[in-house]
Amino acid sequence: MALADGVFAIVLTLLVLDLRAPQAESNAELWIRLRALTPALATFVISFAIVAVFWYGHHMESHWIERSDRIHIGITLLLLLTICFVPFSAALLSRNPGLALAATVYGANLCAAGSIRYAHWVYATAGRRLVARTVDPSFARTVSRIFLLIVALYLVAIGIAWLNTTVAIVAFALIPVLYVIPARQTRHLTSLPRANWRD
Repeated sequence: MALADGVFAIVLTLLVLDLRAPQAESNAELWIRLRALTPALATFVISFAIVAVFWYGHHMESHWIERSDRIHIGITLLLLLTICFVPFSAALLSRNPGLALAATVYGANLCAAGSIRYAHWVYATAGRRLVARTVDPSFARTVSRIFLLIVALYLVAIGIAWLNTTVAIVAFALIPVLYVIPARQTRHLTSLPRANWRD
């Protein structure tokens, strides 16, 4: 858990490195240069939010997962690999906001992260492999369906990118909201007792 937290924190920090403060000789010139940073700034905010949501989700899963094994650790490392790639794909998109290929690379990165997160959860909950015996299988399946839906939506957004990159970027920003919509799997993050959310 500590390793994952460290990786997420580093990635969140690296995202801002693509933003370079402009230098200008006048207010008018500085304003022009600041406006030119708009795509990079928008991509930074979106990417920060997306990585933060994945971090949030990782904590959510850790609440339910009580054990680990080599395969689980391997899947977790693959998830961190995809997260570590976000600063590159985000920089690519911020420098080429109108190019469908840049949006596709970015979307593919998010899709890969979402797919591995889905695999992470399914592996841990299949047959209650790494979770408590009291975890309801229907609850685990509901979470799995949400994770799979998000992957499917990322694929749709990638397709949209070839028609309109702006719409695709908006979709990339909105899709992760599904991870944090109040639901049973995240209610342990409130003050309610954990036992209330187990069957």
